[in-house]
Amino acid sequence: MSTLQNYGSLVLGSRLRRLSDQLYAGVDSSYLAAGVELSSRCFPLLLLLRDNGPTSITVLAAQIGQTHPVVVQLGRKLLDAGVVVEMSEPKDERRRLLALSEAGHGLLHTMEPLWSDVKAAIDVVLEGKTDAWIAILDRIEANLQDKAFGDVIAACRRQRERAAVDIIDYEAQYAADFKRLNVEWLERYFYVEALDDQVLSDPQASILDDGGQIFLARLDGRIVGTCSLIRAGADSFELSKMAVTPACQGLGIARRLLLRALQAFEASSVKLLFLESNSKLLPAIQLYESTGFVHVARPEGEVHYQRADVYMEWRGHP
Repeated sequence: MSTLQNYGSLVLGSRLRRLSDQLYAGVDSSYLAAGVELSSRCFPLLLLLRDNGPTSITVLAAQIGQTHPVVVQLGRKLLDAGVVVEMSEPKDERRRLLALSEAGHGLLHTMEPLWSDVKAAIDVVLEGKTDAWIAILDRIEANLQDKAFGDVIAACRRQRERAAVDIIDYEAQYAADFKRLNVEWLERYFYVEALDDQVLSDPQASILDDGGQIFLARLDGRIVGTCSLIRAGADSFELSKMAVTPACQGLGIARRLLLRALQAFEASSVKLLFLESNSKLLPAIQLYESTGFVHVARPEGEVHYQRADVYMEWRGHP
């Protein structure tokens, strides 16, 4: 029969919650045996009020890592028990603070021997390594303060996806993907011009038959990015038709596609590689600049695309 231990770190939260419940239950039973009816969950607030003085519910919630409603509920229990009192903020009477009462101070004083027993018991359970455990907890809490765990998971997912991306050569079976990606990109930023439709509808005739090349990015069997080297003359290629599906942006796919195209260009005997873009596509232009493209005056002749107001040529790796 499987137990939680079989699932390793995947159920770490569940195991920590189970351990927490066991520790709370043990401490609560020892408190009751000593005649203390307050739950052990109340005492972190009492200790903070003792050491920090009157404090608002909002600040207490942040200090113990609980929601505001939970701390409100704990505060009511402590008020009902008479161990805390409520008072106004001296600088803002509308703001209410909790403070330790005389009875609260007396209770904490009487708890000292019992807490000594609790600490000794924890040291037994942790096999004498309490300080090391506390240091680890401090580091974990600091890490999660710097970045929420959900964000850490998302970053790990992006890293896994980045490693899983393959850059492959075009095959006829991907014709629909090639067109879909480019139309998706064009409609997001501009519109599909007549030349776009001609090239995208028949990449074999428009690109490959003239000696051009198409490269694709594949993730988990899906085509998620593309770019092309299109023959623009006897001695030149145009870098064109680069697109990455929005859900996969941020994985470095565009850079990998571009580097693959540059590798293919360097392996050819063609002398010139250029591109046309638009000045509003700043991230793309920065990518081109970082890989060795430079802004130069556009040669005389007709502009390929109405949207193009940037012309760059590749001058080698920076």
